[in-house]
Amino acid sequence: MSWFSRKVNLTLVDDATGAVFASSMMPPSDLPDSFQVDTTLHLGGDDWSVILAEPETKAEFTKSGKLTLRLRKVEMMAPEAISFSQLDISERFDDNENLGADEWITTRALNATIDNPEASGLPPLDADPEEVYRVASTLSELRESIPIEGDGVYCPICHVANIDIGKLRSPCPKCGRGLLKFGWT
Repeated sequence: MSWFSRKVNLTLVDDATGAVFASSMMPPSDLPDSFQVDTTLHLGGDDWSVILAEPETKAEFTKSGKLTLRLRKVEMMAPEAISFSQLDISERFDDNENLGADEWITTRALNATIDNPEASGLPPLDADPEEVYRVASTLSELRESIPIEGDGVYCPICHVANIDIGKLRSPCPKCGRGLLKFGWT
């Protein structure tokens, strides 16, 4: 009999409480080869993130016949409940990876992406440029107080960003307002 035909005693532990909430005998073929990378499981209509797997690999838990997973329920949050440290975002997280110091990328206003932007500290959609820049400048000051490697600059009025943090507070190439601190991630 192949050792992959044995079942594994799977124990699921809620990381928040430390309590076992499920136990099952499962064939190893129904489990991933490894839990060494971020893993999310869909259980009973909810997503759960694997915080710790003991042991981590299929070879190990098949041999021992036991696998314990500490899981944390993935909590979704309404965008309105999030506070932001800038007014714009880029299209993708890695948009800055291939930009040179003199290249600019188009950004988009966060307040156009969520309902009730004021609840998250963002200006209303109909705010004039002076109000938008005032809010963005206040958020930039907060962001500037925290050294974050890889931050760049942006203009919340012209919706452009650049990777060169050395351009902070220098004039925007389009409107002349001082550039503000921009986080790519």
